[in-house]
Amino acid sequence: MYQIDTIESITIEATNFCNAKCPQCARYDNYGDIAKGLPLIHINPKNLENLPLQKMKNLKKIKFNGNYGDPLMHPQIDKIFETFQNYTITVSTNASLRSTAWWEKLAKYNMKVKFAIDGLEDTHLLYRRNTDYKKIMDNAKAFIDAGGNAEWQYIIFKHNEHQVDEAKLLSEKLGFKGIVFQYSDRFLAANKTPVYENKKIAYYLESATKQKTMHELSGVKEGTFYTKNFLNNENMTSEIQCPWAETKRLQISADGFVFPCCFMLNILVDKPIHKKLWEKIIKSYSGINLNYHKFEDIITSEIFQKLIPDSLKNKPHITCIEHCAKNFSKGKLFHQEETVLNSVND
Repeated sequence: MYQIDTIESITIEATNFCNAKCPQCARYDNYGDIAKGLPLIHINPKNLENLPLQKMKNLKKIKFNGNYGDPLMHPQIDKIFETFQNYTITVSTNASLRSTAWWEKLAKYNMKVKFAIDGLEDTHLLYRRNTDYKKIMDNAKAFIDAGGNAEWQYIIFKHNEHQVDEAKLLSEKLGFKGIVFQYSDRFLAANKTPVYENKKIAYYLESATKQKTMHELSGVKEGTFYTKNFLNNENMTSEIQCPWAETKRLQISADGFVFPCCFMLNILVDKPIHKKLWEKIIKSYSGINLNYHKFEDIITSEIFQKLIPDSLKNKPHITCIEHCAKNFSKGKLFHQEETVLNSVND
């Protein structure tokens, strides 16, 4: 069960707005248009100011990590950071926003900033579309030189895999605390993804040479969506090993919903059946929304005390099965792949 005084970390989707147009991002459909059903909204700062922080005795970390948006797009993000200045803050961003002066001031917070930089100047924009590589590097330098704690996050594709060693050297030169390499887990049915301009294919993103993509890891043939083998009879009755519950984390969406994890947040713009199945479990979407209820009332409600825990044991949501089934899940497969990747690049 969920308890106010045991929560250790909260991840906040500050906004659903983003300046970038990454081809595999959930905020866009296959043609690069905003996904249907996605509300373009900024989180209400009052919903965060009203969190019962004095009762959350074990709360240590606040993470700003967007499923759909970049936290720096929120017009009052400075005010939001002030709300959590007594906690360790982690911000994930494409960093192609704000002035260098703003970044210098950001260094005053107890904060780690994860800079999403996927390659060098000639390759970065193939994935992080609509961002400015030079501006990102200027912002990173301003933040680091002012004493900021910066980490470089690098998604490896075929088009930038030859630059890994050069990126390592550059990260050290600029003063990043570290550089973390990862594969995209969004090659779901094949080893390449088309990138569209005006409904026409402009180019393809291709998986890294040594990467095993989700359809390969899950054992389905190319062109078949990877979830086919996840949703078998054995997995449907599998125990759910929820990493968010185990590490006492919760997610708050830009439109005020409190979710047990970031994966569940995606159902709001996912297939309608996924949204209906979650409503069947929790009975009411308004019951988990900060615009209608206090955070403490949501956590102590039947939804978080009984309905969600019971669902994990008896009839888990299809998203829980896909990501966190103990037998066979996306999370388990991709964690194994990430472990291999980082051992290769150490």
